[in-house]
Amino acid sequence: METRNILIVDDAAADRESVAIALRRDTKVRYKIFEASTGQAGLDQIAELEDAVDLVFLDFGLPDMDANDFIEHMGPGHGVPLIPIVVLTGSMSPDTAGMAALQHGVQDFFTKDEVTSSVVSRIAHNAIERHRLLQRLIESEQQASKAVEKAVRADRAKSQFLALISHELRTPLTAILGFCRLLEQDPDNGDRTKMLRMVIDSGEHLEELLNDLIDIAKIEAGTLELDPVEFDPRELIRSTVALFEGRASDKGLELILDIDVSTPPAIRTDRVRLRQILVNLIGNAIKFTETGAVECHVQWNSEQASLEITVSDTGSGIPEPLVPNLFSPFNQGEISSEQKREGVGLGLAISKQLAEMMGGDLCVAHTDSTGTEFVATVAATSVASPIDSTGGTSRGTYETDLSGIRIVVADDTPANQFLLERLLTRQGARVTIVANGSELLDFIDNSDPPEVDVILMDMLMPVMNGFDATRELRQRGHQIPVIAVTAAASRDNQSVCIDAGCDIVVTKPIDLVELYFAIDKVT
Repeated sequence: METRNILIVDDAAADRESVAIALRRDTKVRYKIFEASTGQAGLDQIAELEDAVDLVFLDFGLPDMDANDFIEHMGPGHGVPLIPIVVLTGSMSPDTAGMAALQHGVQDFFTKDEVTSSVVSRIAHNAIERHRLLQRLIESEQQASKAVEKAVRADRAKSQFLALISHELRTPLTAILGFCRLLEQDPDNGDRTKMLRMVIDSGEHLEELLNDLIDIAKIEAGTLELDPVEFDPRELIRSTVALFEGRASDKGLELILDIDVSTPPAIRTDRVRLRQILVNLIGNAIKFTETGAVECHVQWNSEQASLEITVSDTGSGIPEPLVPNLFSPFNQGEISSEQKREGVGLGLAISKQLAEMMGGDLCVAHTDSTGTEFVATVAATSVASPIDSTGGTSRGTYETDLSGIRIVVADDTPANQFLLERLLTRQGARVTIVANGSELLDFIDNSDPPEVDVILMDMLMPVMNGFDATRELRQRGHQIPVIAVTAAASRDNQSVCIDAGCDIVVTKPIDLVELYFAIDKVT
């Protein structure tokens, strides 16, 4: 049988007793009765019972306070008392007492001459149930209100983010288009080399920004996948830090790398994403440090089986109010405007998400006017024996001679056709251009034997796309190497390219080293 705690607050002992007797006669519910003769005594009882009271029968006119004062002393309840209350009255007319009580959120009222077992039990049951329903309704309304507020804040933050992204995209585009137009008008401009360097820098910045946006979109959609491989973390970290030596030197900063002897010679985790985290942390540290040093310390945590990377700087620090939103991509607009920081701050948001996906974390360990310290951890498996960790050819160091190699470029974009033809003929290749897969097949059919050593295949073309063209080539028995050239860099898309019959996948924007290396590999 259910037990309910009932508090009867009335200065008349006989009235308290009559209500208690009526409740005890209920055969369906067991009532545990508590009594108080004054309003303050009733409030004290509620406090002692730690709000475990299920219902209060309250005399409207008490010696020390009336029912309205009692309810106010119970604290805020969003228009409904925290505990259901039924008002008893004997000296006022029911209508007057009831209206006054109901305006303060009580569940019911009745006069003392109506006290019978059936009436009191029915009123008690209904009052408790109505109060429960009202509390649930209030909670639902509060949750809905909070959800609306959260949605409004998120919408506002995303609007600010999009406005900032628009600015960030237009900035490098302005430089690229502006310098190209200047060179078009004056090809012999004395600042030609400087302009071209700025075009390249702006293009690379634009590529980084677009990659960040794609990563954020994948993370938000839950489609970003890790690709764990075995590699030497020491070599990866050394080569990554070395990329920033020139930038640090230009600002007069000391760039310090300390790799603890505990770091194993080979681990298994996502090499590319680990490097991305490191690039973001060191890049930010150098960007926001004007004097002093940037230090990277690496060590292995054998207990946690994780790699710990600490990047510290001697910059001006991050204002405390901005720290909570530091890793939120859609709150970077406010940070950027207040701090006048360049960029949209996506790197930290992405890095934290990547670190968490890799079984670790990224946090701000320290920040004040003397500098900032970030600590990134990633889970990894220590591999017993050292391995070759180069992961391919170093960027910008690979050259090849393509003299005499016959290459067909299948691409429908005139700009890409022109670019690839120039890049390849400069290395001595003989290049033929076709605009789609159908033209490619016609070209091969009309030459016997096919005068083709390798095909660079754009995978999305009109008439016949690269997937269908490659499948058709293989079905006809042609074993000509096909290098897929695609802007879709996901592992799923690369797998589709390989399944269609391509030998290697090269992603756009085209990296010369990657392209030349791929051609060398298949010829």
